[in-house]
Amino acid sequence: MAISPEQHTAMQNWIRSTAHPLTTVGLSAPLDDLRPLLGMLDERTAVVGYGAGTRGAHELFALQVRIARLLVGEAGFRAVAFDQDWTLGVRLDTYVRTGAGDPVALLMSAEPFCRTAEVLALVRWMRAFNEAHPHDPVRFVGVSPHETGPSAYDTVADYVRRAAPELLDELESCYADLRPQGEMPAHTRHFRALSHRRAWCDRARAAHALVAGVPGSDGHAWALHTARVIVQFHELHDHDHDSLDPHNMAYYERSIAENVAWWHQHTGHKVLLWTSSSHSAKAHARAISFPPNPAHASRNAGSHLHAQFRDRYLSIGLTFGRGELATYADTPPHRVPRPAPPLVESVLGDEAAGDYLLNLRTAAPQPVTDWLVQTATFRAIGPRYDPDNDTAHHMTGGSLTEWFDVLVHRRHVTPARPLHRAEPSAKTRRDPPT
Repeated sequence: MAISPEQHTAMQNWIRSTAHPLTTVGLSAPLDDLRPLLGMLDERTAVVGYGAGTRGAHELFALQVRIARLLVGEAGFRAVAFDQDWTLGVRLDTYVRTGAGDPVALLMSAEPFCRTAEVLALVRWMRAFNEAHPHDPVRFVGVSPHETGPSAYDTVADYVRRAAPELLDELESCYADLRPQGEMPAHTRHFRALSHRRAWCDRARAAHALVAGVPGSDGHAWALHTARVIVQFHELHDHDHDSLDPHNMAYYERSIAENVAWWHQHTGHKVLLWTSSSHSAKAHARAISFPPNPAHASRNAGSHLHAQFRDRYLSIGLTFGRGELATYADTPPHRVPRPAPPLVESVLGDEAAGDYLLNLRTAAPQPVTDWLVQTATFRAIGPRYDPDNDTAHHMTGGSLTEWFDVLVHRRHVTPARPLHRAEPSAKTRRDPPT
């Protein structure tokens, strides 16, 4: 993303005159510095997607926690969706609603990028909020079908047992062998190794169709969508490992968007999608470069959500300059150098501006506007990272203003705090609701 000296100066001046300073990353600190974000939301906003170009920075996770506290506490958002397993989401939702369960043990079974003290702080804050607002709770939602556990099958079967017991045997016949036994990673590997995966997919679809045909009663919509997530699991993993998209990310992104949209439509809740910027950006054109893997282009969840919700979807990108981070919370920290061109972060960082919140839809002088609509190269650090080849780890294929409505910039980061099973219980450690 080339920038002329004139554009660079204009961009720095625009940030200094337009951006709102951020003064803290304290997980339970007052929210005054973030409150200008409320004026950047439309009253019709249904979904906000936000994330950073890394999953391993304490300060960026802390900002995500603080933004969640703001939108839940002051903007009426009542669902926080994570790109985590649907069935794990149900168990975490039970905790934030009722206090049942151990949030540390639950998060220890999550994807590595959620095994952090910062995510635990959010989950505990959600529980405290619900204790203070028992008739208006915030919900935790897992929107990934990547590892859909046996409790999903139990949910569907329990509904059919109540609503149409004569169809239970047929349902169980569809789910025979499909229902996971043992650990989910092993079950997923077993399914992906099958030569007859398509037959299992057909049986998952047949079960979904069976539930769709059951006369609606209390719990029908939940059971039907749970059956849909089981279909998503099988369709996601019924995929050619040697294709240009070996992890079937195009389908994964569509599934995340489908599940977020379903939750909003089913509950009416405003939804905050906590993920990475590569998933949340409104990226109709997006290519990810995670060396040593070749760059791969595909639509992402944010682009699907934007296509469905249009201006009711708001995209927030979190950027950073330099410091240290863990690629995931359970990996050793890496040094991250000061960003260099062509990374957009090399322009966004400015010591005079400090850490800031910036509305990209604010009127700007022409040199700034011309730069903002250029194709951007945005830092994106995945599971593997080489600090000596920093610029090779990136997302590209769209402009900053195409991808994001709002930027949150942090100059310096430190590693996310890894979660340990010995974390204090919620009864002895809790952030107060605000």
